[in-house]
Amino acid sequence: MRLISYDAHVNIAEASQISEAGQFVRAAEAAGLQAVGLVTSYRAVDTNINERPEQLAAVGSASPVRVVPAIQTEIIDTSGRISAPAGACQAFPLVLVHLSERTAAVAYDIPVRWERLIENIFAALMGAIETGLVNVLAYPFNLGRFPAPVTPGELPTERLEELGDAMAAAEVACELCNRAWWWYPDLPLGEFTEEFARVLQAFSRCGVKFIAGSDCCSIDGVGNLRYVQRLMQQAGIQRSQLVDIARL
Repeated sequence: MRLISYDAHVNIAEASQISEAGQFVRAAEAAGLQAVGLVTSYRAVDTNINERPEQLAAVGSASPVRVVPAIQTEIIDTSGRISAPAGACQAFPLVLVHLSERTAAVAYDIPVRWERLIENIFAALMGAIETGLVNVLAYPFNLGRFPAPVTPGELPTERLEELGDAMAAAEVACELCNRAWWWYPDLPLGEFTEEFARVLQAFSRCGVKFIAGSDCCSIDGVGNLRYVQRLMQQAGIQRSQLVDIARL
C-alpha cells in the first residue's frame, strides 16, 4: 500500500500552455495518486494569475485524480512580506511560501554577525506566517546555497519550537520536500538527513502538520516521494500527521 497518496508540489511554471498541465495530471494518475498539487510560481507579469485555479481545476475534470491548484510565493524581507498580492493568494486553496535569493538580509545584504543572520531567518519566516495568507512553508530552511549558508544542525532548538508553535496555531504546514537535500551540496546526505530530521522533530513536538511534495518540474518526477518517506522514518513522523490535500 502506498504510504502517501498525493504529491502536493508539482511545478507547472515551465508549461507554456495551461493545457500542458494535463500531462502532469495523467502522470499522477499513472503513479496511482489520489490527488496532485499543481503549483504556479507567482510572477508579477502574470496578469491572469487569479484565473489560474479555475483553469487548473478544469484540466483535471476528466481525471479521477483530485487537482489542487497551488501558488508559490517568495519572502521578500524580514518583516515576512511576500511577493504575491493578497488577492492572488486568496484565489488558491494551497499557498506555499519560501525563502529565496530575493529575501533581503538573508540572501543578500547579509549581516556580519551570525546571530543576527539567524534572527533574520526566523523573523522572515515568522512574519510570512503572520500574514495569514500562506498555509505551507515550502522546503523550509533552504539555506545551503545562499552566500552565508546555515545548516539545519546550526538552527537553535528554541527558535525552531517558537516557529513551530506559530505554525501550529496558524495551521501552516511544513513541507516534506523530496529534493530538500539539493539545497546542501556540501553536506553528506546522511548528515543532512540526520540534521534535518531534528528540525522536523521540533516541529512535530509543537503539533505542526506536514505536507509531502516532490518539487518536480517534469512528468517523470510526479509522485517520487522516496526521500520524503526516508525523512518521515528518520524523524518518526506518522502518516496521521500529514495534511490530506484531497480534502482541500
